Amino acid sequence: MYRKKTWSEYTDDEKEILKQKVIEAAPETPFPPEFAAAYIGKSLHTLQHMRCHQSQAITYSKAGRHVLYRKRHLDEYLDNCEQSSTSSY
Repeated sequence: MYRKKTWSEYTDDEKEILKQKVIEAAPETPFPPEFAAAYIGKSLHTLQHMRCHQSQAITYSKAGRHVLYRKRHLDEYLDNCEQSSTSSY
């Protein structure tokens, strides 16, 4: 049986390849959490925590047991994270 890699088992080169795939994709393209994590610079655990515990989590879809993130939702999340100064917190 196939075992999925844990996030710590991905090399920096593999993460960069995943990130590049998202960068090159159309806005409506769905991606699994591994691609989303590489694109926004978070871990898989952080994405899971955000889905379960934060109201400001990235919008996602579920197809059965599979979680998918659309590129446009990842971009919206990154746009919302922008701050003009540290006093904005």
